[in-house]
Amino acid sequence: MIKRNFMLALVMGAACAYGQNIDLPTEYINNTTLGGVNNLPPNVQGSPYANEEFALGKVFVKGQDPYNGLLRYNAYQDGIEMKTDKGVITLLKREYLSAEIDGNLYLIENYKNNGAIKKAYFIEKNKGKARLLLRQRKEFIEERQATSSYSKDQPAKFDDDLTYYLITEGNAGVEVRIKSKDILSALPDHQKEVEAFAKKNKNKMRTEEEVLQILAFYNSL
Repeated sequence: MIKRNFMLALVMGAACAYGQNIDLPTEYINNTTLGGVNNLPPNVQGSPYANEEFALGKVFVKGQDPYNGLLRYNAYQDGIEMKTDKGVITLLKREYLSAEIDGNLYLIENYKNNGAIKKAYFIEKNKGKARLLLRQRKEFIEERQATSSYSKDQPAKFDDDLTYYLITEGNAGVEVRIKSKDILSALPDHQKEVEAFAKKNKNKMRTEEEVLQILAFYNSL
């Protein structure tokens, strides 16, 4: 705990040394805290955060200079948290607000879910008319008691749930797997050109990097 507090003090000092403003205007702050995280079982495994420690980052407000501060993403409750000298605050979930943490840009996007349109934070992987988005989620698994002498108690834990979405201009994001069938079906207007490009470049669309190469080509059309 002493080491953790010392490291956080160093980061806070670095923020001040670089003239970083860690006071976000109140109109961008959620007055209702996320809650729930502090009521977890003491022996829970894993973390509700994508980055457990606060890291130097930026909050972007459309049309304004960025606000710098100590940020982390709560992947369990889908919220951006900022540490200030007055405590931890939460960023309002609005399309005109985004945040950069550890080099990842988190922004609110629409996505399709069981026929409905919902909103959530995504990590933007590229720019253009077709973008690949990554949704980081933490699923909370309740503690499980042993059902027999041959099994063991299973403590409560957080499991990572990472999902890719592809979003095109004017449309909500659709969930995709990193495989050619899903990527091609999400780009119907230039499917033949994309297929030809993938074949010529021996691109199997099996990795994030390969998909980003495909989208760079698609966005150039």
